[in-house]
Amino acid sequence: MRTIILLAYRRCSLIIGFSIVCLVPSITSAASFDCGKARTNFERTVCADPQLSARDSAMAQRYDGALASLSEPGKTILRAGQEQWLKVVQRLCLDSKRAEGPTSCMRRQYDDRLDDLRSAAVATGPFVFSRNDHYASIGKQDSTGIPLEQHTGLPRIDQPLSAVAKQWNAAIVHEAAAAQANWCFGDPDTAAEQVVDFKIQSATPGFINVKMLHYELCGLAAGSDDMNNLSYLLTPTLHRLKAADLFRPETPWASFLANRASEVLNADGDADLNDRINKDVRDPAAWSFTKPGLVISFNPGDAGPMAAGILDVTIPWKDLRRFVTPTAPIPR
Repeated sequence: MRTIILLAYRRCSLIIGFSIVCLVPSITSAASFDCGKARTNFERTVCADPQLSARDSAMAQRYDGALASLSEPGKTILRAGQEQWLKVVQRLCLDSKRAEGPTSCMRRQYDDRLDDLRSAAVATGPFVFSRNDHYASIGKQDSTGIPLEQHTGLPRIDQPLSAVAKQWNAAIVHEAAAAQANWCFGDPDTAAEQVVDFKIQSATPGFINVKMLHYELCGLAAGSDDMNNLSYLLTPTLHRLKAADLFRPETPWASFLANRASEVLNADGDADLNDRINKDVRDPAAWSFTKPGLVISFNPGDAGPMAAGILDVTIPWKDLRRFVTPTAPIPR
């Protein structure tokens, strides 16, 4: 007997064969699936590999734990994401031939989903955040014919679901849709792998800062990463953070940030690089709010070589005290 989370629902559960079967309420016990009765290729692959079986057991625990912490709408969204994930893994790992083999492919997919489930129900500040995941496999690689993968994971306030929380949830979806228009250099017809994830950096009753992370592989181009901070003040009305919400306009905050970033990134003497740094430090989309300090993130190529990836510069809040407003949303 091994635990197998081939179920997308709790009471009427979606098995990998994609038929709906009503089972016992819990999927965390070892008796929830009998590998001696495995019917589908997915089931047999999981049962045949101890590492996959162990991953499945861990997934069952995280999935159940998240469900127990979520509201009914949150449970529905999590179940829908799990159902999509199961279908996409079937297509990517079992319905197509890959050089890595189905078992290795499924191990990788399980690892990714396990990471996602870590943030499926997380209490941060006064909120419980959940995930709104959308999995798909649209298109194929031109050179190999292997199906492409698309996964967008967005944060969602699950509790308390106040009017402003609903507005914030809608704003995050809107921002994600707007960002999608720029994928693959603005060419929506390009076959691509796309992955969007997030990290809640700060959450207080009046402010939420989320760092959005994006990876894409467009056609035959090399894969690339980028980030974008979505920072919203919740009071008195919901609005995107502006520079004036953090810094007093009459102070030389921008030049201070630029000089500190240039020093940390060893950009002295490089006029072009310093121009890009000076531009980026002024953009609230580059700012993450952490307890140690304000983190300024530079996308690949903005403050160094493309191969260096995303570069972060942390400036302690104590160094910024003379520049910030009295109501600045500094994490405590």
